[in-house]
Amino acid sequence: MPPGKAGSKEKLVLQCEWEMCTYVASKMEEFCDHVSEHLQLHLRGEHRDEMNPLEEYTCLWQECGFCSPESSADLVRHVYFHCYHTKLKQWGLQALQSQSDVSHCQLDFQSRNIIPEIQENFLCLWEYCERSFDNPEWFYRHVEDHSFCSEYKAAGKENHVVFCGWKECDCTFKGRCKLREHLRSHTQEKVVACPTCGGMFSNNTKFFDHIRRQTALDQQRFQCSHCSKRFATERLLRDHMRNHVNHYKCPLCDMTCPLPSSLRNHIRFRHSEERPFKCDYCDYSCKNLIDLRKHLDTHSKEPAYRCEFEACSFTARSLCSIKLHYRKVHEGDSEPRYKCHICDKCFTRGNNLTVHLRKKHQFKWPSGHPRFRYKEHEDGYMRLQLVRYESVELTEQLLKDREKQGELLDGTADNCAVLGDLMEENSGQRAVGERDRAPFHQPGRGRWQWDAGSSLRYSHGRKGDSSWEEDEWSPSTNAL
Repeated sequence: MPPGKAGSKEKLVLQCEWEMCTYVASKMEEFCDHVSEHLQLHLRGEHRDEMNPLEEYTCLWQECGFCSPESSADLVRHVYFHCYHTKLKQWGLQALQSQSDVSHCQLDFQSRNIIPEIQENFLCLWEYCERSFDNPEWFYRHVEDHSFCSEYKAAGKENHVVFCGWKECDCTFKGRCKLREHLRSHTQEKVVACPTCGGMFSNNTKFFDHIRRQTALDQQRFQCSHCSKRFATERLLRDHMRNHVNHYKCPLCDMTCPLPSSLRNHIRFRHSEERPFKCDYCDYSCKNLIDLRKHLDTHSKEPAYRCEFEACSFTARSLCSIKLHYRKVHEGDSEPRYKCHICDKCFTRGNNLTVHLRKKHQFKWPSGHPRFRYKEHEDGYMRLQLVRYESVELTEQLLKDREKQGELLDGTADNCAVLGDLMEENSGQRAVGERDRAPFHQPGRGRWQWDAGSSLRYSHGRKGDSSWEEDEWSPSTNAL
């Protein structure tokens, strides 16, 4: 028998999608029992192709295609996750039906049953528990039971709280409902899924954001002042703007980035010599799967790429060759999209503008960043990005690091610091409008700013404020 009780939602319509099955259940217990029968028959070999033993571990759920040649346990976990996923899609459908102002997802319906790979059983790490489950539905109900059974304990004067009993967690909450929500951060539980594309979300707000991001362009009224992307709601815009703020610094150089994944990629490509992806046909090895796939094209006898220009029959086996063809033959056929913000000279490719900026205007890359970044302006041209946003905490760390290295030239303890290596006195050639624009700045918080003497100064915000400030470079020395 499954642990716990089902959540209090409207009546479910749980459609089995195992091959051509038409069974429908209204309760998860019945639905899981039914799917379990399919699974047991399948594993006993009644649907097995004896000439192909791998078929016994292949999922027969519609639009899935999962196959595990190693273990039947992988298939069991996978199929039970389909049961759980079916319930989440039903809750997603109910959520959409309750919101008249939210349209439906426009993504591919055929991806609705693509679910994550479940490599291990679901393990409860509540204190003295460590029960294991192959069905996520029973696992999440079991963890929910822990939250309901947690006792209130005294903490301070007349305050009673519930403690999280998860391994290595000492969080406390005023009520069991808050504890239950917190436990999802440990279990990675999702509570709703898109009935169209199958995407899973931790709450309805993120699910509705998923839908609203597909809103027609003429209905996206909120525009990012940094990259010009448009969004349907102001909150979506705020969420997007956080991606422009760097929170992480490389421990091996001065590179800063907004996401942990970006930092991992940077370290792998810039500081590691490990090349785990190897070609089966030659000695070539590389650092990521994309580069390996590009290389494999060179071993193909058939051309994988064709020139898209009319009256040109050029074909190539590699992406590098087709790009070289475009550069040599069709360079003048493309509209120039890149423009120098100083002299207005135009280029068809970004790297040509990069060469121009470095040789003609003596630009330098900012420390830790191996390239320039360009952003699209309202006139459609891509120009050099002159602004970089750092979180307050990261900026304070950078200032301390530079002070230790003897690079901090001047500064006061409380109000400002000068980063001398970021600019020179000949900073007069500056893009119009860039100097004073601060789309993310809020009063009372730290920011980079230019003073009357063309020096770049940082004014500190409130201590402990997790906001952001802007970081600008003089065109004569550095750019981002």
